[in-house]
Amino acid sequence: MRVLLAPHGTRGDVQPAIALAAALRARGHDARFVAPSNSVASIRRHGFEAEPNGVDLEAIMRSSGADPHSLRWLTRQLIDTLAPLFDAIAAASATADVIVGAGAQIPAASVAEWRDVPYVTAVFCPCAIPSSAIPPPIVRTQTLPRWMNRLLWQAGGPVSDLLLRSAINRGRARLGLRPIHDPLTQLINGPVIVAADPDLAPLPDDRPREAIGTDAWILEEAGDLDPRVDAFLARDPAPVYIGFGSMIATRGHELAELTLAAVRAVGRRAIVAGGWAALDRRITDAPGNDDVLAVESVPHALVLPRVAAAVHHGGAGTTTAAARAGVPQVILPHLLDQYYWAHRVEVLGLGPRPMPVQLVTADMLSALLDTALHDARIRDRAAALGPVIASRNGVAAAVDYLEALA
Repeated sequence: MRVLLAPHGTRGDVQPAIALAAALRARGHDARFVAPSNSVASIRRHGFEAEPNGVDLEAIMRSSGADPHSLRWLTRQLIDTLAPLFDAIAAASATADVIVGAGAQIPAASVAEWRDVPYVTAVFCPCAIPSSAIPPPIVRTQTLPRWMNRLLWQAGGPVSDLLLRSAINRGRARLGLRPIHDPLTQLINGPVIVAADPDLAPLPDDRPREAIGTDAWILEEAGDLDPRVDAFLARDPAPVYIGFGSMIATRGHELAELTLAAVRAVGRRAIVAGGWAALDRRITDAPGNDDVLAVESVPHALVLPRVAAAVHHGGAGTTTAAARAGVPQVILPHLLDQYYWAHRVEVLGLGPRPMPVQLVTADMLSALLDTALHDARIRDRAAALGPVIASRNGVAAAVDYLEALA
């Protein structure tokens, strides 16, 4: 079986796809990628063929005027990238038996139709599919009544289809396909795999008919830690992890300063993963920072089990990694599904109440950290659930599904 993996998103969308590719390869299948230009090198380091899809998401997020907190800006970027995605996926899919998309991957379904091969959408949060149990990702409030969630989905679907229809149909016309009225609905009503831990993110009972669930797709990370990181983690007391992944902080310098102030206020050291916000470059040369180690990125599976708590943005990958490590979490959600994950962490007792990053202050964060570090119920709950979640990996079930589909 020849599988074309077409994730279009940040590390949280690409890394699970690499995990699936590794499982496919272990079963004797061919897995190759078409992915954001900024992710191609990482994919190739894992031994997979990868072609750039013509979009550098990191460059877009870092560009002047970027406003990822604005729904209008996000929608504009999505529409503007559809044409290069159509071209790249059409070129990369000539030999594919099945295409798997993830993230903001919309054109791939039309390309699969053109190639007459199955298409599967992979999502890493149940909030990406319609359900009365969960509001759409653009809604921050997670405690709405079921009827309101249902109404929001019913209203949002046609609006999304209207915004995307013209650009999608231009791409379809270049392939000789007839126009469609509901491009987003086409994805939701087709085969969907929700790859998320069932304790962290249970699958809604009223999900779309063709949506199935697997455990989260985990890329097993091997190798040795950077000696500097290893030595820093070996010192007592255990540090606090700070990292906001692929988020570009609009309050970059301020966020770096307030997170460090909060960690110091509770008497802890900090290991900072800079990510796309480049927090590491903002604090590395500051005087008196011997209680801080700032690096560009760290392997979560090797670092998080050795920290006292994790402060992060609430992405699917980081939330799952921290839960697997059995450590308390303090989530400062930035946008979209991060509010869902922040809510789930609070409901499950794995961390204190979340605080939107736009509102957080050093005093607020230090109070939340103090709770995460010293509330025995949170520590015990995180420690108890960690081994359960860490025992699961959904890639084998996903390969089974693809084998049956193709």
